[in-house]
Amino acid sequence: MKNIDQLLHSFRDELPNNSRTATAIDRGASWEEISELAEEEGLHKLASVLFEAEQEALREGVETQEDAATATDDFIQISRQDLPEGSRTAAAIDRGASWEEISELAEEEGLHQIASVLFEAEQEQLRPPSA
Repeated sequence: MKNIDQLLHSFRDELPNNSRTATAIDRGASWEEISELAEEEGLHKLASVLFEAEQEALREGVETQEDAATATDDFIQISRQDLPEGSRTAAAIDRGASWEEISELAEEEGLHQIASVLFEAEQEQLRPPSA
């Protein structure tokens, strides 16, 4: 869940303060509520990621939702759908490049949200597990 929270905060940075989705994220609303508001506001990528996270949590239980790789890979694949075919970031995703490479290309192409999410995921993998 921590990884989804990081993802939410990354999305939050891109939202205007008057967004209902931003307000829900700021007050720590449930994923379901944030997903519904995101869908209403046309933030389909965020709504889709949250829906997938909710479904996975239901299937596997809350404890196993901490899997950063799954959440990040889902985000990458959903983000890919919005990228033009000529994008170097899209090409890297299509060939299964590392998160680091995708992040660097995304940053070069001005895709800051993708770069930020991947950077956070990379940093999370470097941290030792909490005891």
